[in-house]
Amino acid sequence: MTTTVAPDIESSAGGLDAYYGKFTSDKEKEALSVPVRLVSAWSRNDASGVADSFTEDGILILPGDVYKRGREEIRSFMAAAYSGPFKGTGVTGAPVDVRFVSDDVVLIRTHGGILAPGETEIAPELAVRSTWTCVKQNGEWLLASYQNSPRGEGATLRW
Repeated sequence: MTTTVAPDIESSAGGLDAYYGKFTSDKEKEALSVPVRLVSAWSRNDASGVADSFTEDGILILPGDVYKRGREEIRSFMAAAYSGPFKGTGVTGAPVDVRFVSDDVVLIRTHGGILAPGETEIAPELAVRSTWTCVKQNGEWLLASYQNSPRGEGATLRW
């Protein structure tokens, strides 16, 4: 099974409204700006853009024992990935759950994955289930912690 998606949410058919789906309140849309920014940065293979989606001490946890803490570690990791195995890739996902813990903390769950160069569908082995812990700092939503795990039959994502 593959999931059809667009590599750049804002320019895809239906744009942001289609991406938001059932999460239509202004509060939900504001919080969902975090995955939108990260997906956009990834579509440009922009390591700094990905890192800047995180808080200064944000945490990135990925399959294959990847644990990066802080923007600089995340930026370095992503720069290496974009120079190597993820050169030319995209990433995408859709929100399936948005839960506000408080006015300044939200838990977001998405289903998505990595798009191989030139692809518009996620291969089953690259499909992931992601958890985003976002916090509002100085009026801006940022990613405090991100973790994903493979999902679906044959999911074997490795870094």
